[in-house]
Amino acid sequence: MIIATGLSRRLSVGGALLLALVFALRWVHWGRLPLTTLMDVLDLIVVLSTIVMLAVYRDESAQALQCFFAPPLALLAAISGCVAPGYLYAEPRSLQGVYLAVHVGLAFLAYSMFLAASLTSAGYIFKAQQLKSRRPTRLFSQLPALEQLDQKLFFLIRTGYPMFAITLFIGLLWAWHERDLLGPRWWLSPKIFLSFIMAGFYSVSFHTRRFGLLRGRQLAYLVFVGFSVLLAAFLALGLFDVINYNFWGSAQ
Repeated sequence: MIIATGLSRRLSVGGALLLALVFALRWVHWGRLPLTTLMDVLDLIVVLSTIVMLAVYRDESAQALQCFFAPPLALLAAISGCVAPGYLYAEPRSLQGVYLAVHVGLAFLAYSMFLAASLTSAGYIFKAQQLKSRRPTRLFSQLPALEQLDQKLFFLIRTGYPMFAITLFIGLLWAWHERDLLGPRWWLSPKIFLSFIMAGFYSVSFHTRRFGLLRGRQLAYLVFVGFSVLLAAFLALGLFDVINYNFWGSAQ
């Protein structure tokens, strides 16, 4: 298990470094932050999620959770690789002003926190199910205690939720100020609609855990299923090229 965890860690870091290199090369080539194509979004989320994983689970007792992080991050990287031919040479859209750049940067960091929370939830669910098993696997003994997993999960939620609330507020202010650029019905964008749903979902997750109304396995199931549905929705919008409906001055 120690060997597998170490290998998983090295592969995750190596893959993140390669994606970061692609991101940096596109930034240098175009002279602007590449944050507007599906490939750029997936690459940055994988890189930031890897950083979050290494920062939050740097202690030896929690490193076995990397076994839950590596496969989803590898899948996102594979999806990015599949769509890369259509976006690799695509010019990224310009982010007008520092406020919009901060908005987008905070959004990606919040998404990475939410992804880490979802994968931590998967580890919690696995640990809880193994407790009921008569023949638990070796991975079970390597995972942190349920209380520690619950605390890590809440830490990720309470860190990511305020970030997302701030980035949503900044984005709405910018969209209202630039409504002539986005069109009179900018608020009909599927991306904005999903963002409000995500804000509501994590508001419920944060406050129910904060006041002790929901925790442990119930919270883990809620966070895991909720994020999976939201991630699938965002990927579907990106793959079908409708995520920018009524954005950037052109409605599809």
